[in-house]
Amino acid sequence: MNIKLKFASAAILLLSACATAPDFQAGLEPGADPGKYRTFAFVQGDTKEVGAITDSLAQRRLQQMVARQLTDRGYVAAAPGQPAQLGVNVAGHVVPKQRVFVTGSPTPYDYHWGQIEQGGTTTVDYRQGTLYVDLVDLGQSRLLWRARISEALTPGYSEENWQKVERALGEAFKSLPVHR
Repeated sequence: MNIKLKFASAAILLLSACATAPDFQAGLEPGADPGKYRTFAFVQGDTKEVGAITDSLAQRRLQQMVARQLTDRGYVAAAPGQPAQLGVNVAGHVVPKQRVFVTGSPTPYDYHWGQIEQGGTTTVDYRQGTLYVDLVDLGQSRLLWRARISEALTPGYSEENWQKVERALGEAFKSLPVHR
Protein backbone atom coordinates (compact mmCIF):
# COMPACT_ATOMS: atom_id res chain seq x y z
CA MET A 1 0.00 0.00 0.00
CA ASN A 2 2.78 2.44 0.92
CA ILE A 3 4.63 1.78 -2.33
CA LYS A 4 1.48 2.39 -4.42
CA LEU A 5 0.87 5.67 -2.60
CA LYS A 6 4.46 6.75 -3.19
CA PHE A 7 4.23 5.99 -6.91
CA ALA A 8 0.89 7.77 -7.19
CA SER A 9 2.32 10.83 -5.43
CA ALA A 10 5.40 10.81 -7.67
CA ALA A 11 3.24 10.47 -10.82
CA ILE A 12 1.10 13.44 -9.80
CA LEU A 13 4.21 15.52 -9.17
CA LEU A 14 5.71 14.56 -12.51
CA LEU A 15 2.53 15.38 -14.43
CA SER A 16 2.16 18.72 -12.70
CA ALA A 17 5.78 19.56 -13.49
CA CYS A 18 5.21 19.05 -17.19
CA ALA A 19 1.81 20.77 -17.30
CA THR A 20 2.91 24.26 -16.35
CA ALA A 21 1.57 27.22 -18.27
CA PRO A 22 3.97 28.98 -20.60
CA ASP A 23 5.76 32.04 -19.32
CA PHE A 24 5.44 34.84 -21.83
CA GLN A 25 5.89 38.58 -22.14
CA ALA A 26 4.71 40.58 -25.09
CA GLY A 27 4.35 44.24 -25.70
CA LEU A 28 4.88 47.36 -27.71
CA GLU A 29 7.94 49.52 -27.57
CA PRO A 30 7.20 53.06 -26.30
CA GLY A 31 5.69 55.20 -29.06
CA ALA A 32 5.35 52.28 -31.49
CA ASP A 33 2.20 51.82 -33.58
CA PRO A 34 2.47 48.57 -35.58
CA GLY A 35 -1.25 48.75 -36.45
CA LYS A 36 -0.48 51.33 -39.16
CA TYR A 37 1.72 48.87 -41.07
CA ARG A 38 0.22 46.37 -43.50
CA THR A 39 2.82 44.04 -45.04
CA PHE A 40 5.39 41.78 -43.40
CA ALA A 41 8.29 39.56 -44.39
CA PHE A 42 10.55 37.30 -42.37
CA VAL A 43 14.10 38.47 -41.82
CA GLN A 44 17.00 36.26 -40.84
CA GLY A 45 19.05 37.04 -37.76
CA ASP A 46 22.62 35.95 -37.16
CA THR A 47 22.60 32.13 -37.40
CA LYS A 48 25.97 31.94 -35.61
CA GLU A 49 24.51 33.53 -32.48
CA VAL A 50 24.19 31.24 -29.45
CA GLY A 51 20.76 29.60 -29.46
CA ALA A 52 19.92 30.44 -33.06
CA ILE A 53 17.32 28.15 -34.61
CA THR A 54 19.25 26.50 -37.43
CA ASP A 55 16.96 23.57 -38.24
CA SER A 56 15.22 24.63 -41.47
CA LEU A 57 12.09 22.53 -40.78
CA ALA A 58 11.69 24.06 -37.30
CA GLN A 59 12.25 27.56 -38.74
CA ARG A 60 9.64 26.99 -41.43
CA ARG A 61 7.04 25.68 -38.99
CA LEU A 62 7.61 28.57 -36.57
CA GLN A 63 7.31 31.05 -39.43
CA GLN A 64 4.03 29.45 -40.52
CA MET A 65 2.67 29.75 -36.98
CA VAL A 66 3.74 33.39 -36.69
CA ALA A 67 2.39 34.22 -40.17
CA ARG A 68 -0.98 32.75 -39.19
CA GLN A 69 -1.08 34.94 -36.08
CA LEU A 70 -0.20 38.04 -38.11
CA THR A 71 -2.79 37.37 -40.82
CA ASP A 72 -5.42 36.77 -38.13
CA ARG A 73 -4.67 40.30 -36.92
CA GLY A 74 -5.03 41.83 -40.42
CA TYR A 75 -1.42 41.90 -41.62
CA VAL A 76 -0.50 40.58 -45.07
CA ALA A 77 2.64 38.77 -46.21
CA ALA A 78 4.52 40.83 -48.80
CA ALA A 79 4.42 39.33 -52.26
CA PRO A 80 7.70 37.71 -53.39
CA GLY A 81 10.09 40.40 -54.62
CA GLN A 82 8.00 43.21 -53.09
CA PRO A 83 9.19 45.31 -50.15
CA ALA A 84 7.56 44.76 -46.76
CA GLN A 85 6.87 47.37 -44.10
CA LEU A 86 7.42 45.02 -41.15
CA GLY A 87 10.30 42.64 -40.66
CA VAL A 88 9.60 39.58 -38.53
CA ASN A 89 12.52 37.95 -36.76
CA VAL A 90 11.98 34.59 -35.04
CA ALA A 91 14.79 33.38 -32.77
CA GLY A 92 15.10 31.03 -29.85
CA HIS A 93 16.84 28.18 -28.15
CA VAL A 94 16.19 24.97 -26.24
CA VAL A 95 18.25 23.90 -23.22
CA PRO A 96 18.12 20.75 -21.08
CA LYS A 97 16.75 21.25 -17.55
CA GLN A 98 15.99 19.13 -14.51
CA ARG A 99 13.54 19.54 -11.61
CA VAL A 100 13.98 17.83 -8.27
CA PHE A 101 11.00 16.87 -6.12
CA VAL A 102 10.93 15.60 -2.54
CA THR A 103 9.05 12.31 -2.24
CA GLY A 104 7.57 10.89 0.88
CA SER A 105 7.61 12.74 4.16
CA PRO A 106 10.19 15.53 4.30
CA THR A 107 10.21 15.53 8.12
CA PRO A 108 12.38 13.41 10.44
CA TYR A 109 9.29 12.02 12.17
CA ASP A 110 6.28 10.10 10.88
CA TYR A 111 3.18 12.24 11.34
CA HIS A 112 1.32 10.33 8.61
CA TRP A 113 0.94 7.31 10.90
CA GLY A 114 2.86 5.00 8.64
CA GLN A 115 1.00 5.80 5.39
CA ILE A 116 3.99 7.45 3.73
CA GLU A 117 7.52 6.38 4.42
CA GLN A 118 10.29 8.89 4.67
CA GLY A 119 11.42 9.39 1.12
CA GLY A 120 14.10 10.96 -0.92
CA THR A 121 13.96 12.83 -4.18
CA THR A 122 12.69 12.26 -7.68
CA THR A 123 14.06 14.12 -10.68
CA VAL A 124 12.37 15.05 -13.93
CA ASP A 125 14.44 15.79 -17.03
CA TYR A 126 12.90 18.11 -19.62
CA ARG A 127 13.84 20.83 -22.07
CA GLN A 128 13.18 24.55 -21.65
CA GLY A 129 12.42 26.32 -24.92
CA THR A 130 12.52 30.09 -25.29
CA LEU A 131 11.20 31.81 -28.41
CA TYR A 132 11.51 35.48 -29.38
CA VAL A 133 9.37 37.12 -32.04
CA ASP A 134 10.31 40.68 -33.01
CA LEU A 135 8.42 43.02 -35.34
CA VAL A 136 10.66 45.70 -36.81
CA ASP A 137 9.94 48.78 -38.92
CA LEU A 138 12.16 47.91 -41.90
CA GLY A 139 12.34 51.52 -43.10
CA GLN A 140 13.77 52.77 -39.80
CA SER A 141 15.29 49.55 -38.38
CA ARG A 142 13.24 50.17 -35.25
CA LEU A 143 11.80 47.51 -32.94
CA LEU A 144 8.02 47.92 -32.64
CA TRP A 145 6.81 44.82 -30.77
CA ARG A 146 8.43 41.85 -29.07
CA ALA A 147 7.19 38.58 -27.61
CA ARG A 148 9.25 36.24 -25.43
CA ILE A 149 7.79 32.82 -24.73
CA SER A 150 9.35 30.25 -22.43
CA GLU A 151 7.88 26.74 -22.19
CA ALA A 152 8.77 23.35 -20.72
CA LEU A 153 9.04 20.87 -23.58
CA THR A 154 9.21 17.13 -23.99
CA PRO A 155 12.08 15.58 -26.02
CA GLY A 156 12.07 16.02 -29.79
CA TYR A 157 9.74 17.79 -32.19
CA SER A 158 6.56 16.22 -30.86
CA GLU A 159 3.10 17.46 -31.84
CA GLU A 160 2.51 18.13 -28.14
CA ASN A 161 5.42 20.61 -28.18
CA TRP A 162 4.18 22.31 -31.35
CA GLN A 163 0.70 22.66 -29.84
CA LYS A 164 2.22 24.28 -26.74
CA VAL A 165 4.06 26.77 -28.93
CA GLU A 166 0.91 27.49 -30.98
CA ARG A 167 -1.16 28.20 -27.84
CA ALA A 168 1.55 30.41 -26.35
CA LEU A 169 1.89 32.39 -29.60
CA GLY A 170 -1.89 32.91 -29.62
CA GLU A 171 -1.73 34.37 -26.13
CA ALA A 172 1.28 36.55 -26.88
CA PHE A 173 -0.18 37.95 -30.12
CA LYS A 174 -3.27 39.22 -28.29
CA SER A 175 -1.11 42.22 -27.28
CA LEU A 176 -0.34 43.11 -30.92
CA PRO A 177 -2.70 45.78 -32.29
CA VAL A 178 -4.73 44.74 -35.32
CA HIS A 179 -3.95 46.35 -38.64
CA ARG A 180 -6.21 49.36 -39.23
